[in-house]
Amino acid sequence: MHRVWSKALLQALVVGVCTVSAWSAETLPKSYFPHLRHADLSAPPLPKLPNASLTLLTDEDFAPFSFRTGSGAMAGISVELAIAACAEIQVKCQFVAKPYAELVPALEKKEGTVILAGPAATPELLQKFDKTKPYFASSAEFLVRTGSSLQRPDPKSLAGKRLGFVKGTDQEAFVEKYYSRAALTPFEDAPLMLTALRSGGLDAAFSDSLTAAFWLKGTDARSCCVVLGQPITERGGLSKGLAMIVDKSRPDVTAAFDRALDVLDEKSESAKIFARYLPAAK
Repeated sequence: MHRVWSKALLQALVVGVCTVSAWSAETLPKSYFPHLRHADLSAPPLPKLPNASLTLLTDEDFAPFSFRTGSGAMAGISVELAIAACAEIQVKCQFVAKPYAELVPALEKKEGTVILAGPAATPELLQKFDKTKPYFASSAEFLVRTGSSLQRPDPKSLAGKRLGFVKGTDQEAFVEKYYSRAALTPFEDAPLMLTALRSGGLDAAFSDSLTAAFWLKGTDARSCCVVLGQPITERGGLSKGLAMIVDKSRPDVTAAFDRALDVLDEKSESAKIFARYLPAAK
């Protein structure tokens, strides 16, 4: 999931994506903002953290969650959420960007206190570290050409149909498990699969929702295609959450960020951040 998003989505981010939009709660557009948090705003506010500052480790190449802009500054959904959360808990935060493979070793060496937009919070990882509640969960969806005779993305409807997927992804495992009666067609990457769909080489493609969203809104799709059915989550490993990974010796930091993310969600600040980076949902 991680590497596929980075390569496919960084190309789709438009110039000026970091410019703050003047959205209000009433005018906020629909986007792929996940409503995952359940805030208890009646809880007392957390005391200030004892440290005057925190170092946050983040991936330098994981668009649209964390990436370097042309000027070298860090931007992305996770970065902006962290900036807003640090303001809520009144702590000064600095970002240290590293390649993905270096994030966990850096946290182990205590070069930072929190990882943003990093590895999934697996049981193995949580033996060493703590985590916040997720602030994003992935999903996947089926795409077909406009005017397709397919009405539903169920296994019976797709039996015998040419169904594309990207090799080595969670989508591959899902279609092999549930859609074995389809003519399963693997591709090396999402652009090749989506081009095949547009040109008629596939009857349907199964893609992660963010890649699909950016492609459908971009020029490469040429308005060829639409989503079939609803996004699929929680099945076959398709739905993975992004959370902040925290040094286990700092439960106060975990609690503070969880509280701040809840408040940002309730104030619609999180939705505004997502809307600046993700295309509007249909």
